[in-house]
Amino acid sequence: MAERFTADLLFILFVLLVAALLGFLIGYLLERGRCRRRIAVLDEEIEGLKAKIRRLEEEKTALDAKLRLAVDEKITLTAKIDGLEGDKTKLREDTRRMDDEIASLKLTIDRLEKETVALRAAHDEALKAAEARIVPDTPLAAMAHEEPVAPEVFRPDDLEVVIGIGPKIARLLINRGITTWKALAETSVPYIQEILDKDGGERYRIHNPESWPHQARLLDEGRWDEFRELRERLWTEIK
Repeated sequence: MAERFTADLLFILFVLLVAALLGFLIGYLLERGRCRRRIAVLDEEIEGLKAKIRRLEEEKTALDAKLRLAVDEKITLTAKIDGLEGDKTKLREDTRRMDDEIASLKLTIDRLEKETVALRAAHDEALKAAEARIVPDTPLAAMAHEEPVAPEVFRPDDLEVVIGIGPKIARLLINRGITTWKALAETSVPYIQEILDKDGGERYRIHNPESWPHQARLLDEGRWDEFRELRERLWTEIK
């Protein structure tokens, strides 16, 4: 009886052990399957995270490139700003300099205008004085407007040195651009007569400019002796 009980007990213990092993094995298998599924899920998550990391790294690389470009642009803009500041400073200095020059030019213009007014007044007074001193316009008087002058005191290109040309006629010739002895020497007698007729009027038509170009040529070429002889001959004819 005791042996049977012992055998049954051992059988029961064996069955329980087998059941425990089977339960453990089943649990292990179940847990292993669950772990595999979990591992698969985690692997997918890891791959997704790796892809996300790669995308973020690419975005970081692009952002770094943009940052470097922005830094370069900032440096370029800073250089441009510095250059513009330099140009601005230079322009301000140029503006101040031009303002000073304008102010100086205005003062110069005012001074020249005053001098011009004074010169015009003096010119008008000189013309009035010359008109007051000139003798009546007759053919002889026009040639005898002054006594002979020594060549050494001639003023260069003074048209009034020419016998027959007084202040008024000299002014008529100068107004037509005949300002030198050479210019008068190269001017034809008919053209001089035309100036006298058109610019001087009726009272100047009686003047005879026949010898004026020749006198002017002698003066321009410095042939003083010939001019002196011609002048004395003209004065003799006048007297």
